[in-house]
Amino acid sequence: PLAIGQQFQPPALTLLDGTPVDWPRLQGNLLILEFWASWCPFCARQNPLLDRFYREYKSRGLEVITISLDKTKDAAVGYMKKGGYAFKAAMANEAWTAIYRQRQGLPQVFVIDRRNQIVAIEVREMMEEDIRELARFL
Repeated sequence: PLAIGQQFQPPALTLLDGTPVDWPRLQGNLLILEFWASWCPFCARQNPLLDRFYREYKSRGLEVITISLDKTKDAAVGYMKKGGYAFKAAMANEAWTAIYRQRQGLPQVFVIDRRNQIVAIEVREMMEEDIRELARFL
């Protein structure tokens, strides 16, 4: 299981637009990974806060990739469009679903620092001050 202090070695992931995530290119940035679903009320409250945080800090090396656990890609695409989110999103594949299942609950957030080390894991709805506190890793 993914744990704080571990080097992050992600499995392959494809964004909703069909682009594969280029993990090596993202190294050297602060990376926030979030598991969510369109039917999750906690995600519906957290994602606008995460989007605002991303827009504010992306110029300082913040990357946000979210992973949908929806049953259909259409549900995830519709959710992203409706929210107008700037962060990237993907559908969970088998490997990512296995990672999610290690800790049940949504949303799940993993924070990976510039040295590619997992520095925080949250399995709960994060409030605005919790998300803003992640800037300390920048």
